[in-house]
Amino acid sequence: MHAYIKNYLTTLQCSLEQANKDLHLVARLQALHVAKYSFSSVNALQNLFLSNDPEQLFKRLITEQQGGYCFEHNKIFYLALQALGFDVEILIARVMLNGQHDNPRSHRLTLLTLEGKKYLVDVGFGVSTPIVPLAIDQSGIVIDGLNKYCIVRDGNIITVHQQQPEEKFLYRVELAEFFESDCEIAHFYSHQHPSAAFVNNLVVSRIVDGERYLIRNHCFSYWHEAKSMHKEQAIESSEHLYQLLREVFLLNISLQSTQWLFTKMRSAL
Repeated sequence: MHAYIKNYLTTLQCSLEQANKDLHLVARLQALHVAKYSFSSVNALQNLFLSNDPEQLFKRLITEQQGGYCFEHNKIFYLALQALGFDVEILIARVMLNGQHDNPRSHRLTLLTLEGKKYLVDVGFGVSTPIVPLAIDQSGIVIDGLNKYCIVRDGNIITVHQQQPEEKFLYRVELAEFFESDCEIAHFYSHQHPSAAFVNNLVVSRIVDGERYLIRNHCFSYWHEAKSMHKEQAIESSEHLYQLLREVFLLNISLQSTQWLFTKMRSAL
């Protein structure tokens, strides 16, 4: 495990002996992670059992660059922060993008306690991932460049709204005790249940230097935050999809698998 974490941190230009273990380091690692390791439902779509055993996880996402979603990305980041000596805990949030208050807990993220203050840390919320630690000790505003987040705290309930560049209710999380076993249940549902979103939709995203890239089924979207630019285009062929997955999202995927994905998405239209 030590070797896997050491290798992962090396890819993010960091080491276990990093001197300044502060909030700036966490934010830098978040930005580097989402730029290098894409969010992806490719494996879930192919009905593959995705072990969350740490060694299998690091091998799949980091060594083989297959991509993954929150229960994979945020577990890797949690283990890395823990190895660096940070005080971290598991949290599982209710995704609120559709606004329904009774959504199940289906999103893993990390609670960081640093110098007596608490933060939400996330590298696995797809194209809408906040890539800075979000202070949660009290209600307030967190600004990251052109991104603006409103944090509302009511006792142990935290809600996170994105206000800019567009309005989104991201998630609601309770500061309670969670274990890896809780994550295993939600993870199993998310990639094995026939009605789960990632079992039925191709979702791939990457965030790098203020540019956000997204594939959702047969649509490729691009946002440039500083220029307020948003473009969309249809993915018309498996070759185009293959080029995007390999070159834009840096995924290690075969042409044969891409052709299968494209056919599956086409049949769902």
